[in-house]
Amino acid sequence: MSDQPTNNLKIAYSDEIGVSPEQVEFVKQSEVGAGIEAGQHIYTMPKAFRFGPKTKSGNKTGLLVMAAGLILFIGLVYVGYLVLNKKPIFSFRPVVSENNFTSSSTNNQVVTPAVPEQPSEVAIASDPDQAYLQLRLKLDQASTLEEYLNIFVAGASQEKAHQLAEQTIGLEALSESQKSSTLSISKSMLVPLSSADQITKEITGNQATLTITKADTGRVAIVKLLLEDGQWKFDDERWQEADNLATTTPDIIATSSSTTVAVATDFSLDADTDQDGLTDKEEAIIGTKPDQADSDGDGYGDLAELRAGYNPAGSGKIASNTGLKSIKQGRWSILVPAAWISQLGADDSAIFRADDGQLVQLISLSKQPGQTLSDWYEEIFTGQTADVTTSGNNQLAVSPDGLTYYITKPAYNYLISLTYNPESTKLLSYSNLFRLAAASLIINN
Repeated sequence: MSDQPTNNLKIAYSDEIGVSPEQVEFVKQSEVGAGIEAGQHIYTMPKAFRFGPKTKSGNKTGLLVMAAGLILFIGLVYVGYLVLNKKPIFSFRPVVSENNFTSSSTNNQVVTPAVPEQPSEVAIASDPDQAYLQLRLKLDQASTLEEYLNIFVAGASQEKAHQLAEQTIGLEALSESQKSSTLSISKSMLVPLSSADQITKEITGNQATLTITKADTGRVAIVKLLLEDGQWKFDDERWQEADNLATTTPDIIATSSSTTVAVATDFSLDADTDQDGLTDKEEAIIGTKPDQADSDGDGYGDLAELRAGYNPAGSGKIASNTGLKSIKQGRWSILVPAAWISQLGADDSAIFRADDGQLVQLISLSKQPGQTLSDWYEEIFTGQTADVTTSGNNQLAVSPDGLTYYITKPAYNYLISLTYNPESTKLLSYSNLFRLAAASLIINN
């Protein structure tokens, strides 16, 4: 220790045992002189380590800081829990007063206030037309087949929901491309809607009937809804064109041994005025005369020319017919009616749809390179054999109902499934053009 005087405080204490705290003396350096008794030591306490008198306010401040930190930590833990569990951080639920409820004078049912929309559920609607439009909007926005079916089941009547649930058996066996195509077909088979369409409703007890008149074609569709548990539920939908029309709600039946939407076999041919084998709708597409079996008068019947690959409405090959167009997508190209709507998928799938709702579905399916079509068919359809024919360089097989063609080349690792779906009319309106499409199909590796 330096002997030079400083302004630091020093502590003086005795070496004697038992010295009490009162005997400890704080002195200044300048006051320490030669007269200090022997045995005493002087220690300098630096200024930076001097402590002032304790105050209660300092203790309170520390406790407040600790409490605030604890509250902040708990809040952060709670927010983290909500985020990890995908729950809303804030949930406001306004108090509903009695004035929020209104009573209907026609059926004495209480109209409840709007509730938050839940996934795969149809919002409560006071009118059947609003319930139907909400359901259709949700179905149109569905991005996957599973989501589409869940929405449909939630918005359907109990009986219809049961039917839909039965039709979903085996969907898990479909590939993603097959599910995507089935979803597109299911949407396309519903009655198309536009803002210009006229909708009228008639309510009788717990049943409602919507009449939809299409603004563009004048076609009329009938929609049935049932009131169940205070909500209008979809029950049926059909075109009003003939007494024997079936529902337009698609059958989404698929099993592990089926690659397309299942269709029944009890069909009949559509109108054919001249009885030449071409329906009147087919003749309108290719420009032949519906009342003459030989439209161009060349001595060959219209159907015979079509199947031979020639234009029955004039000269040249059938590909030159102005009513047809060639569509190329990925590894294939095909000849289809020019007026039909073409929906092309990124996975080489496609849907070609007529204005009456009937359609042709094209799906690309995988197989082993070198595997013949007959071997693939027997592997997929257990217990069935295929009658394989050759069309050009392609191998071709037809399903027992005649509504699906399977086309491939043995060296390729894929095949094309081409299915004709007559929608709900049970009328084969385009079977010859479907056969032409299959014969015109060109596939590449």
